[in-house]
Amino acid sequence: MSQLLKANGLSVSFGAAKVVDEISFGVPRGGTLGIVGESGSGKSMTSLAIMGLLPKGGKREGSLDFDGTELTALSEPQMRAVRGDRIAMVFQDPLSSLNPYYTVGTQIAEAYRSHRSGVSRKAAKQAAIEAMERVHIREAGRRVDDYPHQFSGGMRQRVMIAMALSTDPELIIADEPTTALDVTVQAQILELLAEVQRDTGAALILITHDLAVVSEVADELIVMRHGKVVETGSAEQIFSDPQHSYTQALLDAVPRIDDSIGELRTTGGKA
Repeated sequence: MSQLLKANGLSVSFGAAKVVDEISFGVPRGGTLGIVGESGSGKSMTSLAIMGLLPKGGKREGSLDFDGTELTALSEPQMRAVRGDRIAMVFQDPLSSLNPYYTVGTQIAEAYRSHRSGVSRKAAKQAAIEAMERVHIREAGRRVDDYPHQFSGGMRQRVMIAMALSTDPELIIADEPTTALDVTVQAQILELLAEVQRDTGAALILITHDLAVVSEVADELIVMRHGKVVETGSAEQIFSDPQHSYTQALLDAVPRIDDSIGELRTTGGKA
């Protein structure tokens, strides 16, 4: 399977601090890459580097080849044409990512119109309704005029996925999409992402600290710690036969139903 996105020697630094350290990976067309690791391992900075959305002072080095286009060589106006259209991102906190002063329909429609010149407000609103229906939000025609606070956490995440889908992207980056959701809703969001892939053929980068999440959907995994990739391989291989002690520690830290009461495993100190 050909690679839609290829990162080679990707680094992100803030002054002398290198938070992503020369990592390389590929995302196959229509496939799913899981990026796992503890908080602070560089997962989210990797996604922001791909999107060209690093915080002020961040410096990106290395190569990001997206379908033959070198993302690091694009100007900001050129990157804006790619961001949100061909590459879309689902952020980890939908409550803070959605503007509380605007209806969800207005926000989805705005994202749609920014990449579809000449589209009327009426047509953009209809596209927003259709995107909400794709992610199984009931009564989308009515709820399109609701505000973010009128949705549950799981429904807000569906709105964020609808916004990402509205432009039919080739690559979706989901940064901790199940954070702060209960287990039942987590499963629904993961199934929704899998359904989106089946229906659209989009590739997916799933970023999480939860190994149980990626075990359900990822084809390939990279394990990050302190900004470096410590292990890479198929999901099946890594879960069945991890080669790095840190990967094994992550697996051991997942609570098990047969653990002793009160027992809590950690990933320990330095790798």
